[in-house]
Amino acid sequence: MNSASPEMAASSSDRPRHIVIVGAGISGLAAAWELKRLNPSYAVTILESTPQAGGVLDTIIDPPYLIERSADNFATLIPDALNLCREIGYNSELISPQEAGRQAFVLHGGHISPIPVGFSLVQPTRVWPILSTPTLSWRGKLRLLSEYFVPQRTSDEDESLLSFATRRLGREAFERLVEPIVSGIFTADPAQLSMQATLAQFVKMEREHGGLIRGYLAARRQDAAAAARRASGARYDQFVAPRQGMRHWVEALQAALPATSIQFQQRVATLERPPAENTADGRWKIQTTSGQTLSSDGVILATPTAQSAQLLASVQPQLAAALGRIQYASSAVAILAIDRQEIHRRTDGFGLIVPSIERRPVLAISYSSNKYAGRAPDDQLLLRIFMGGALQPEVLQQSDSELSRMAEQQLKEILGWTGAKCRWQGIVRWNNAMPQYHVGHCDLIEQIRQHLTSLGALRLCGAGYSGVGIPQCVRSGRQAAAEIHQVLQSTNAH
Repeated sequence: MNSASPEMAASSSDRPRHIVIVGAGISGLAAAWELKRLNPSYAVTILESTPQAGGVLDTIIDPPYLIERSADNFATLIPDALNLCREIGYNSELISPQEAGRQAFVLHGGHISPIPVGFSLVQPTRVWPILSTPTLSWRGKLRLLSEYFVPQRTSDEDESLLSFATRRLGREAFERLVEPIVSGIFTADPAQLSMQATLAQFVKMEREHGGLIRGYLAARRQDAAAAARRASGARYDQFVAPRQGMRHWVEALQAALPATSIQFQQRVATLERPPAENTADGRWKIQTTSGQTLSSDGVILATPTAQSAQLLASVQPQLAAALGRIQYASSAVAILAIDRQEIHRRTDGFGLIVPSIERRPVLAISYSSNKYAGRAPDDQLLLRIFMGGALQPEVLQQSDSELSRMAEQQLKEILGWTGAKCRWQGIVRWNNAMPQYHVGHCDLIEQIRQHLTSLGALRLCGAGYSGVGIPQCVRSGRQAAAEIHQVLQSTNAH
């Protein structure tokens, strides 16, 4: 095997390192930002198959309405997205949820009731709100509060949400509270949703303290103020949103990158790894469907796992097979603006969740204009109605007009809407957009990480791996960039 000449070695080490990122969603943009932060000399190219950046983050601006097509805010308790905003000078553009109406409701037998104060995801922390809620029967309330006495699970194997919640809280609390709350976040089948991958803090709580109520009491003894914050229901003070919408934030992040960073409408057709005999300074070859060929020192795939699996099928078949095991669910969002005077049931909160046992084609209804200012005129209510998900995939087979009619009918039945026509109406479809973290997901991700070790300067990031929320996606992108940087520094040292 011939070694490279000193002249070739010098030229390869002196030239700027080139990293290609496939996908300009929030994970890909965060990765690009982190690479330039770590080493401004890096040449970073983002290949995006669509005409715009942001992925699922997008905003419809149709004055007087500002409508989010997917997520309408992000959490600050996980600080990654907030930190990114601060770094690009965007934090002054972030707003908090409005003070009035910081509560959410649950549908029970066709009636609207507040979610009990102090019930957070799967954890009960206050006795009186649970005893007084009409959402549970007395049998269900007593079973829920007896969680304190439920024996601790001894097995360390992953467990589904259905198994965990029914075991600790009882079937009724699961069906009436836990399932709709968690399904509204993950649009998942609770019988398959992994506790370790989605709600690991409660698994840890049971392991360390013997249960959920015991865990809360232990936290309160250690830090009463922090425990109260963690138990305050939906914790709306821990969320922020871009004042001018997610699209505005994406554009600000795009503007913070070098002007030539993103190439739009460039779909990657093939990916070829560096030859084994030249791993010290090998370059990846990326071919796009438009015929463009790029060479790069590193690659970050910030695409849905199915697309990453396709690109890696010939590069690392075992890795591609593991990625192919991550499934995705689809959903639709019906958006309606209606006159407030035409609604005759409670809308004095931020939204309403619908348990599966209500047997309705609706997962949740978000009262968007109650939540954040500037979304609709004061005399109107902007609603986003979520449908589909893992448990109701057949809903997506309906046409847009059928989904709109379905949404209007649900508004009449659930909120008592008496109007004849909406002020604004539209349907947003998200096909195969929500990764499903099934039981065993954490082990699968570890397998994926192990397979990646043989690929040098290639990394994966996005919602399919370690969190579906915006902060987790930002963290995923930045971690991928940091690892690529470390690999490239290591090759430079050699």
